[in-house]
Amino acid sequence: MKKKIVYFLGAGASKNFGYPLTNEIMPEILRYLINHDLFNNASNSLDEEKEQEKDLKDFIDILYPGLKDIDPIAESNRIPNITEVLSMVEYCCFYNLPPHPSLCDEKLFYFRDLLNRGIAEILRKYISKDVQKHNNKFLSFKKQIKDKIKNEDVTIITTNYDLLVDKLCDTYSKKNKVDFGISYRDVKSNGIILPVAPNLRYYKIHGSMNWLKCDQCGYYYINHDGSISHQAFIKELTTHNTCICNSQRNINYKLKLKSILVAPSLIRDIRDSNLLQIWKASLEAIRTADKLIIIGYSFPSEDLGIKSIFMRGINGREENAEPIAIDVVQMGYSAETNYYNIFGNNIKYYHQGLDYYLENIHAIS
Repeated sequence: MKKKIVYFLGAGASKNFGYPLTNEIMPEILRYLINHDLFNNASNSLDEEKEQEKDLKDFIDILYPGLKDIDPIAESNRIPNITEVLSMVEYCCFYNLPPHPSLCDEKLFYFRDLLNRGIAEILRKYISKDVQKHNNKFLSFKKQIKDKIKNEDVTIITTNYDLLVDKLCDTYSKKNKVDFGISYRDVKSNGIILPVAPNLRYYKIHGSMNWLKCDQCGYYYINHDGSISHQAFIKELTTHNTCICNSQRNINYKLKLKSILVAPSLIRDIRDSNLLQIWKASLEAIRTADKLIIIGYSFPSEDLGIKSIFMRGINGREENAEPIAIDVVQMGYSAETNYYNIFGNNIKYYHQGLDYYLENIHAIS
């Protein structure tokens, strides 16, 4: 029987290949807003894009007036984390508490949508350059993962919605040999895909840049060729941002597809039925794993949902099962206590980062 190996990837894993960490996103959003170059969907008019950029900048200035006088490049350490900003907005939306008279009702939800779009646009700007900039490191990681897939039952779980792993497994996904934890619609055929005998299990627990959801039929569209989340923000209804299930309707009554990006907030909503399936599949993968490799994830105190699936997975193992082997790959020791608190001494903690792990441990284990 093949050994079951589970990779759990946090933001630190993607950082190795050129993507920004969570605390780098808000300065990037402000920098692009100042340069009037954050939103640039070709399908929207330039006036619409500039109006939305202005709205987002005005909303941020209302919520954090002190940011007007801060240089997002030279003084990035003074800018609040995107998690703080979104958490405040989500809190106000959830309890209907306007933080300012001009941020009430539909404008508060509009602010939240613009922030989510801002995150998506920042990541889109990195998608085209990350692999080229860090090519050798990515190719090494890709080769070692594919070698594991040949001999072991591999699951990759990620908190990120970038397309790093999608590029790693594109040869499998285009042949419908990747289990995403759900059945889904193919963007080209509109048909329902449910892979049989997949080569890889790949669970994106916070959504993805290449997913869109239809509220009517409940299915996700998954595009194996690249990001499509920006389609949800295009004002005009087209075949690219509507579902086949309402294709017979008058264009004015079609439902627009929605992006699936669970934003970095302390008030995260994962009640979507598809995401719940993906989380359940992730828990089962952890529960039955022989080895768990956690890369670039610090186990922050606010991630209660993720802590829960680890705890339930580890504590739900069969009575006579061998203890799970756990490798933790981080840069530095800042997260070490978090891991020992949850897993005890049943871990190997590698503080030298992903490069060291791939070169000295992973390739021979």
